[in-house]
Amino acid sequence: MRAAPLTIGLIAISLAFAGCDGGADDASEGADAVAELEIHRPFRGGPGSVNSYWLEGADEILVFDTQRSIALGERVVAAIQETGKPVTAIVISHYDPGHFGGLQAFTEAFPDAELLMTAEVAEQIERDLSGYVERLRESQGDDYQAPPGPSRLIENREELTVSDVPVLVHTLDNTEAESMTLLSIPSQQAVLAVDLVANRMHPDFADADLDRWPLALDRLTRDFSGYTLYPGHGEPGPVSLLAANQKGYLTFVRGLVEREMLADGIASEGEISAAIAAIRSNYPDWESVTGRPAQLRRNLEAIVAQLGGEMEAAVAEEEAEDETVEEDAP
Repeated sequence: MRAAPLTIGLIAISLAFAGCDGGADDASEGADAVAELEIHRPFRGGPGSVNSYWLEGADEILVFDTQRSIALGERVVAAIQETGKPVTAIVISHYDPGHFGGLQAFTEAFPDAELLMTAEVAEQIERDLSGYVERLRESQGDDYQAPPGPSRLIENREELTVSDVPVLVHTLDNTEAESMTLLSIPSQQAVLAVDLVANRMHPDFADADLDRWPLALDRLTRDFSGYTLYPGHGEPGPVSLLAANQKGYLTFVRGLVEREMLADGIASEGEISAAIAAIRSNYPDWESVTGRPAQLRRNLEAIVAQLGGEMEAAVAEEEAEDETVEEDAP
């Protein structure tokens, strides 16, 4: 497959080794120089924008997530190919089409690269209970190929290396997604936290655990104090700030549902509209991570269901069905 020209901005970030007095240029001088990875974030703004990353070492590259479509993946592939370095590994973080939808572009361009994911993520992609793979096939046409199985399974706390620089694997269960893989580069105090955090974008609640997600953010802040966080959506920033902002968002939206929508256990259309307006007012100019116009409504519906409430339309439909049964009864 021929790679399309790169038309999205490409940001390359090199972090100084913790404890060094000088910057990256100073650290590279002398016999005791510490090897570093460049953290590249192919970036495009707007609704539905998603981050994938590639970690560039002295002689190899690791790719972390593959964009949401083959076309977007091809643009990242083109940028990587300009380095002339081989991609030796591709890591898929979780079962979300925004993060593995462009995988085909990478496997075709870099057939020798290992495809790495946890057993849980591999199983979720294979079973496709949410229909994500099928929707990708429908949206991308007959040339789309379902993701292949992994070359090798990875586990929590496993150490990968990119040009001899350690990269640690961290796994989380039941947060924004049922299973999620994070990567950290301890020597550079960097953590790639994928969809545990969406910076200044409305996250997706479709597979979220409202109780355990905030706890995972607390743990992230504790375990990675002083690190730079690279989110699944939006700009990088300090772990403490981005995690706190994400937790604040979750608390605000959940509180809206509990106070304004579920006082009687049933969420009405008027209450949904008012909640969406309140979210947009409190978080102006924020885009949705999925790019779908109805994402905020679907988020609210997911929260209502998880908290044990019901949607007014669903209740009305059930009552209408009950009436029909009674009328038809002999």
